[in-house]
Amino acid sequence: MEVAFARSEPQAAQRRRTPAMTSRPDPVRLAEEFLQKRLAKGRVLVSELEAAARAAGLLRNGQRITHAKPFKRAKKSLGVRSVHSGFGSAGKWFWHLEKQPCPLAVEQPSKGAPRIPSSWIEGVGRLSQRRPPSDIPPHRWHQFVTDCTQFLGAGGWAERAAGLGWDALALFGCCRHRPLDRPGSAGLLWAINGGRLVELHRDWAIVELAENGSRRSFDRRRLHGGNFSPPWIGV
Repeated sequence: MEVAFARSEPQAAQRRRTPAMTSRPDPVRLAEEFLQKRLAKGRVLVSELEAAARAAGLLRNGQRITHAKPFKRAKKSLGVRSVHSGFGSAGKWFWHLEKQPCPLAVEQPSKGAPRIPSSWIEGVGRLSQRRPPSDIPPHRWHQFVTDCTQFLGAGGWAERAAGLGWDALALFGCCRHRPLDRPGSAGLLWAINGGRLVELHRDWAIVELAENGSRRSFDRRRLHGGNFSPPWIGV
């Protein structure tokens, strides 16, 4: 009798626990739903995400969202990227739900209006199929490709650039090695970095930065040569 009782007790306990366990919401699914909603309009500070997750009961007090297993799995399954903005102690981390750029479908202007050079369209299309270079962080490369795609596909910026005499080097060009370490050898699209183009003139442009909304000028004439070429050369 003692042996039978010892065997049956765990089974009974298991039966008592099973309904509660099966009815409990999946924490990964809850984390996915939370991230999809919070990141739908763009990148969000990690600190803000943590505060919202605690308020929703998805994080314990003092628990970091980057260490919580449900959020780590949800982040991976959704393709959420960690993006660092700024330098030194002023730098901040964001999470960004990346949307894959759609294949380029650029409508050319009517006859007589400036046209987008086909080499720009073909070149950017090749970049979207390329793996990030080893000397460029993957998130920075994906942002550059996204900015290039948007530049060609909306707003008429590419047509205006062509009409003003901007070439592939001034727009997309960079040094062949460690281009982010050489600000004087990177084209306009590298300077956008998730922000937006506000003004475009023959020799300069104004870019609104994504991290704080401030505006900076880009001087087309400051670019210098050397190992400077469009990034799709050799791809």
